[in-house]
Amino acid sequence: METIFIGTAGFAVPALRSLIKEHQVDLVVTQPDRPSGRSMEPSQSSVKEEALELDLPVFQPENINSKESLKKVDKIEPDAFVLAAYGQKISGKFLDLVDWPVNLHGSLLPKYRGAAPINWAIIRGEKITGVTTILMDEGLDSGPILLKERTEIKENETAGQLHDRLAEMGGNLILKTLAGLEEGSVEPTPQKGEPSFAPKLNREDGLLDWNQPSLDVHNHIRGSYPWPGAYTYLGKQKEQKIKICCSRNLGELKEELLMKLPMREKSKRAETGEIIDSGSLGLVVKCGDNTAVKLTKVKPSSRGEMGGTDFVNGYHIEIGDKFVKPQ
Repeated sequence: METIFIGTAGFAVPALRSLIKEHQVDLVVTQPDRPSGRSMEPSQSSVKEEALELDLPVFQPENINSKESLKKVDKIEPDAFVLAAYGQKISGKFLDLVDWPVNLHGSLLPKYRGAAPINWAIIRGEKITGVTTILMDEGLDSGPILLKERTEIKENETAGQLHDRLAEMGGNLILKTLAGLEEGSVEPTPQKGEPSFAPKLNREDGLLDWNQPSLDVHNHIRGSYPWPGAYTYLGKQKEQKIKICCSRNLGELKEELLMKLPMREKSKRAETGEIIDSGSLGLVVKCGDNTAVKLTKVKPSSRGEMGGTDFVNGYHIEIGDKFVKPQ
């Protein structure tokens, strides 16, 4: 099958690798190089880097729906295009250029339509997620379903780890989808159920609310790693920003857990955000509803990631210190 691949972010790379194994890829469309990092030097997308490694032609329009783009694709006359993590909305005119405009999405649609489905599935405490292929329409991830593949979300899995697993699953699903379309064994089916949405995350979305129960705090931390990164402020260090990279949910402050904490029953009277252990159990923080979370990896400002115990020792953290919101 003659195809065009359209993608930008790392999530799309395994799909491109899979596609080229069994189909002809006539063109790879990706976003223009953008300034990034402290130097703000132009940076290639993950998909462009992979396409160049594979010696595939690359096209980087500012607007994929422009006359130039439409003319370029129409001249190729592909049977299908495969889109994953591209970052621009596709017009109906562009969709009409192929019989099979296939989109790979990192959720079980109609759940989590939008830019950050993997992050939001974890933040909202989902146990199951997966990847979906659809025939694209002009809506937001609203086209009819082609195939789905499910997987469990592990208890402490971060968004980064789940991203990588789903990306590999997506590469396999693309091949199954195209084979099914060619054979006629895959039929588009309208999406069923109430959709939910997963808007793009900003840096500010990483701010932790210690008034939430520990499970919600834990999900926020792992759902925000590595981007945008969960963070809080340490009061004793003049409200120094601390990124929280990894945690464990300890749950409700019941007798079995209280007996392991130095403050015992007094832990229940601690304020949310207050550190209730910095020793035997590690760096433990009081959360809402009389629950607690253990911080196992943190990143202070201008420092690399470090274990919770190293942070306690290096920054002289004591019981009663508190994580706070900025003033």
